[in-house]
Amino acid sequence: MIDIVIKRIDKKFFFYKGNDQVLLNASTPFYVFKKKHANLVLKEMIKKPNKNQFSVLNLTRFSAALTFEDRKKIIGLIIDVLRNDLVLFRCFDDNDLLKLLSKKLDKYIKLFSKEFKLRLSLTNSLSIKRKRLNYEKFNDFLINLDNFELSCVYKLSSFTKSVILSYFFIEKKISYKKLFDLTNLENKFQQKLWGYVDEQKKLDSHSLEILKNISIFFKNIN
Repeated sequence: MIDIVIKRIDKKFFFYKGNDQVLLNASTPFYVFKKKHANLVLKEMIKKPNKNQFSVLNLTRFSAALTFEDRKKIIGLIIDVLRNDLVLFRCFDDNDLLKLLSKKLDKYIKLFSKEFKLRLSLTNSLSIKRKRLNYEKFNDFLINLDNFELSCVYKLSSFTKSVILSYFFIEKKISYKKLFDLTNLENKFQQKLWGYVDEQKKLDSHSLEILKNISIFFKNIN
């Protein structure tokens, strides 16, 4: 059995099996930027194949394989999520829930809006036509992320349905547990009223595990 080894070339770490470089496809080498990231990937590579898309190995493969066109598509998808960001949704009749959402989320909306010069507004009715916004500054922010950072924003925002809160996670302002809590405020509110059933406990545990995996990936790319 030939061992897989890590080789540093310039500012990247590559993987080799004997004299052969490990490739993601016919022409794309498998690489990372940090030694600690490379060590973690190598550890997973020598284990049995893992089909979990949120494992560090598979998140790394996804990131390293991104082409210029892939990046453009992903940036467009992230901005689509932002247009209907979960934290902006306030179509609820319960005033206590609305007060809770305002108390917990409004500060993040204001900070994000200020940072990217966006006049974000809350969605109080499904019939309201949303105004067109200029996402240029946020688009530039995404363009300047490397493949691994961009993948992290994409995976988080796709899973949580909140670009705003995902941004504060990658800025290290909130933890993955805090991210989970903030994106599940309505669920938690309803659970206090109607109870916390076993099926929901399993779903929450699974969601936390996904966010934890993405968090481990993120910590190792920085």
